[in-house]
Amino acid sequence: MAVEITTIKREELLRKADVLRQYEIYGYQVAYYLLENETLATKATTQALIELLKDEDFFHQTESLQKQKTKQVFIKQSLLIKSLVLQQTS
Repeated sequence: MAVEITTIKREELLRKADVLRQYEIYGYQVAYYLLENETLATKATTQALIELLKDEDFFHQTESLQKQKTKQVFIKQSLLIKSLVLQQTS
């Protein structure tokens, strides 16, 4: 029984990873455009993907809604990181 549950959870995680992989490059491009820094864009991308992974509803939306949500999350994470950088430099 435990093996079945583990297998199901693993398959679900792989399915979610496949969905997120579709948006990874697009999201990085959005983050890089806003941050103009590879390191910060990578950090924003990672944080955005983690946020999306935790959003169960995201995986049940249409592709169009997923793309819209993805853009919002990548912009949000990029602006949060930009804000932190500005606070540290002032």
